[in-house]
Amino acid sequence: MLNIWSKNRYVNLSVNILLFLMGINFLHYGQLILPVICFILFVDNRLRFRVNSPKTFIILCLFAVSFYAFSYQLGFYSVMGFTLPMAYYIGCNMKNNTEENVRKVILLLGVSMALHVVLNMIYEYIVHDPYHFFHSTSHYDFWTKEKISNTSTAINIDILLGCVYYLLFHEKNNKIKYSLIALFIVSMAYLMIIGRRTPVMMLLIVFSFSFFYEVFVLKNSSAVFRRNFMLLSGSAIAVVMFLAAAYVFDLFGYKAVLEEYHIIQKFTRGFINDQRLELFFGSFPLMPKYLWGGQHISAILGEQIHDFWIDIYDYAGIVPCVIMWIYSFIYMKNNISLFKSEKISSDFKIFVLGPVICIVLQMFLEPVMTGASLFAIVAVIINALFEKLLIDGK
Repeated sequence: MLNIWSKNRYVNLSVNILLFLMGINFLHYGQLILPVICFILFVDNRLRFRVNSPKTFIILCLFAVSFYAFSYQLGFYSVMGFTLPMAYYIGCNMKNNTEENVRKVILLLGVSMALHVVLNMIYEYIVHDPYHFFHSTSHYDFWTKEKISNTSTAINIDILLGCVYYLLFHEKNNKIKYSLIALFIVSMAYLMIIGRRTPVMMLLIVFSFSFFYEVFVLKNSSAVFRRNFMLLSGSAIAVVMFLAAAYVFDLFGYKAVLEEYHIIQKFTRGFINDQRLELFFGSFPLMPKYLWGGQHISAILGEQIHDFWIDIYDYAGIVPCVIMWIYSFIYMKNNISLFKSEKISSDFKIFVLGPVICIVLQMFLEPVMTGASLFAIVAVIINALFEKLLIDGK
């Protein structure tokens, strides 16, 4: 990963290491690494300030200020908005902006975030007891040693999850392919054990859209792709059928283990009793009554609303919410432009489609701003990289 951020190899190495530490949320202060990266890049640019679009940067700054102004009384999370213009600045200052370098940075962020999931699993296995995450509804963070929601853990796998389709069918470096697939399998297994359904649904959506895009839009019908896809699909179906048969006929004591640790119940419970849509639609009648935030809506409903924009509205009111909708429009415009651009290779489009899908879906599914601000930071960095790639390609 040479000369991505700077011609100076020490600057380049420092930024990559700091991005990795941010992704893994080192000491639970990942967000606080951002100003350090910004300072390094600013100095390396000889104190010249550079961004792709001053208007977009100003919009993110206005969001940060308004989010703080209307929510400062609620505590530490009120300052999280200031991380977004920093993230944008970082994404705008890749020196050697190529498809390959953007791919490397996305994989770096995806791997570091997925490793946080593995660290949480290892901590539970070693510190509590080897079967804690099977039978307990409480799970812990590696850095804080405190209880953490399953959602906060699961969201860390999304970027790597989005890359899995590309890794399986298009990654040519076998060391990268198999090591990252192994990391994904371990992370995914842990999330399924603790009862997370969203990553499974997201994986199915990513594979469906990626396959449709590659076959029907890009019209890839090569024999190698067809063979690999059929082989993977057949293997997946075979594994599912074997596990189902093992459960039905109680092979190897498999059924007893699943029932003892309530794995099936934990995994299916959310499909049956999910209250998110009720919370989502229940928030709308309350919004005109609480225009200025203060978390009154979630207090009345009894739970945080699982949506990026409504979460911002509930926390800080209508002003930062409207500003974020403006930025979201710019965000989607950049993504659409990237997929329409003839100067962007098909291979790169296939690679980024998965992460883009995961980011967009997650914004509608979780309170990202106040519940997983690191994910929002990564999303802004990635989009700024796309934006710069489009600008440099003109």
